Amino acid sequence: MITEDFVSFETAKLLKEKGFDGKCRARYGTAGSFSYEKYEIEASDCETLNAILAPTLQMAVKWLEKVHNLHCVVDYDFVLGWYCQITSLKETVEYDYLEMKHYHPGKDNGFSSSEEAYETAIKYCLEILI
Repeated sequence: MITEDFVSFETAKLLKEKGFDGKCRARYGTAGSFSYEKYEIEASDCETLNAILAPTLQMAVKWLEKVHNLHCVVDYDFVLGWYCQITSLKETVEYDYLEMKHYHPGKDNGFSSSEEAYETAIKYCLEILI
């Protein structure tokens, strides 16, 4: 069965600090406990519940693109493994595809899964680029 992948508690806190205010069906308690809701909740609901919104990885990636013009791509390379690439949409970027950069923030080799690569790309954008 395929399930949704939510950002980690640490990333959810960073998203809150940077102004993420979408509607989510999940939340973290202030101590990190995860709760899935029947209905979508908003940031204002979380204030009342003393909680933090827990968006899916895809919601966080879309928010970074729409709000901060940062595009995150995750792909697989047979030598490197899973990797992420982050592009600023604010600037015109010309790539030399022979020298294209594969970003592995904090790692020398690839990630063990696409979810790990997305989580790392999101955290990198929130901690370094915004």
